[in-house]
Amino acid sequence: MIHIKSIKADELNDIIDLARLIWPVSYAHILTQEQINNMLDRIYSLENLKKEMRSGHIFFIAILDTQKVGYVSAYQEESIVWLKKLYILPTLQGQGIGKQLINVIIKAFPKSQEIRLLVNRDNLHAQQFYLRQHFIKIDEIPVKMGDFNFVDFVFSKKIKPTIT
Repeated sequence: MIHIKSIKADELNDIIDLARLIWPVSYAHILTQEQINNMLDRIYSLENLKKEMRSGHIFFIAILDTQKVGYVSAYQEESIVWLKKLYILPTLQGQGIGKQLINVIIKAFPKSQEIRLLVNRDNLHAQQFYLRQHFIKIDEIPVKMGDFNFVDFVFSKKIKPTIT
């Protein structure tokens, strides 16, 4: 059974540890090892994650039994929730953990009307996952990750605000 919990700044090293396990496998067919290392060092530095948290990003971690197996982060911009990070250990993908993490994010931002995210245009595996979750591609934009320039697709899904 999966347990999902929000994490605080003093637990961000768990996110860093998971990213260092997941990224080299998940991006091996898209990025060079140099690019992966550069992005991990910049995006997943403790300082950068704390900065994101201070600016309103919330983080959740998925735990299977006692093993940390995935994470998600998001922030709200007006009525839109931006899903920034969603990663599951490759050996556990396809078991519904990603869907559970998306649902936790939607519940964490109850007044939101839409959830959006960016996906690298070459990351077909992730695109297929988001399409199965009823997201649609709405745009294509240039992005900079670490020291590198890419093109990402913007995916969107309308959500109904919950009344609290």
